Amino acid sequence: MKKVMQAALVLGVGAGILGMSTMTASANSQYSASRSKSVRLVWRKSMKRHAFTATTGARYSRHLGIRYSNNDVTPTVTWYTDAHEKLYKKYKGHNAIYYHVKSADKTLQGWIWRGYLKPVTATTTTTANSHPSQTVTVSEPQGKLGSKNEDQFKAALKQLFPGTISDASLNREANGAAYPVDAVDGDYVGANQTLIHLRNPKSDDQPFYFQAYEPLLNAAGYPATVRAKYAGWHIGIDIHNGWGDEGANRGDAYIYLEPAK
Repeated sequence: MKKVMQAALVLGVGAGILGMSTMTASANSQYSASRSKSVRLVWRKSMKRHAFTATTGARYSRHLGIRYSNNDVTPTVTWYTDAHEKLYKKYKGHNAIYYHVKSADKTLQGWIWRGYLKPVTATTTTTANSHPSQTVTVSEPQGKLGSKNEDQFKAALKQLFPGTISDASLNREANGAAYPVDAVDGDYVGANQTLIHLRNPKSDDQPFYFQAYEPLLNAAGYPATVRAKYAGWHIGIDIHNGWGDEGANRGDAYIYLEPAK
């Protein structure tokens, strides 16, 4: 009887684990009609084979209807591209580029926003009686806003709003706007908040320099005289520094302002 009870206990624990795994998989894969309807296909084309990994964001069916899995579930998988598509975000007026990828064994596939894909370091291999073969990767464009000077860009942009107070919570909101998740709008604005979105007028393969922000602020209706009125307000800033196209291009700045409480 004791052995029977132990066996039942083991089976029960196993079933519980299986149930939890099933629940996790189910929660991680879901269909969203609203997400699918929020975008419109601009074009879809084949593309060359490139190798990437992804640890953030998610992988979708085309047109984003089904979310297959979060990318943090497959952090070690190397993805190989064979197609890409441009989706227009109806409620934002922005485009997003997604790559169609497959795992090496072709058991996994889907569409991932290119901003979440990180190039695999090129490697060269040589076998007997063969020529060296190199994994082809996509290099990030050079001469643009980079991670080394991103903080300097943010600090200098804050100086254009003299007397404002840095606010960690507003910085998080600005980050959510600069890096919206899964093509969902992230730039929500509270009742007492002001959001200034400075759009990079250049294409994604051109340099973007800090000197462009002040003219953009002036053109948006925020000259120095207006910015001075925000002295004493709290401020949060983030600058999109990815590949762009998921709601923002590289160099796009999001500035949240909120009066002190």
